Parts: sequence; C-alpha cells; structure tokens
Amino acid sequence: MISASELLLVIKYVAVVGIFICLVLTPAYLAAANGKAKYDCMRSRVGSWLFGWTFIGWIFALFVSAKK
Repeated sequence: MISASELLLVIKYVAVVGIFICLVLTPAYLAAANGKAKYDCMRSRVGSWLFGWTFIGWIFALFVSAKK
C-alpha cells in the first residue's frame, strides 16, 4: 500500500516534470502566438526540442520566436 508521503513525492515529481516541459516548449508557443511564419515556427520548435536541454539552445529558440 502506498503511504501518503510516497504519494506526495510522486505528485511533486509529476509537477516538476510538467513545469519543465512547459518551459522547454515556451519558445514554440511564443512563435505560434506571435504569428510567425511557418519556417520560423518550425525553427523555434525544433531548436527547442533538440537543444532545449542546453541553456544556449533554449535561448536561441526563444530569440527566434520573439524577434520581430
């Protein structure tokens, strides 16, 4: 039987993973919300997915999605 503390630990990890996924996909959302061209949306999405685990790759994807 799962105790309350183990259940809270699982919920905490699920919340952290959800927040991390939201942060990684933020550049792709910004590109779609700003009405970027299809190529720029694709470039920021792929950059975010492939290089989002590095801070430099995530900043590049954020730059592509936010530039005017």
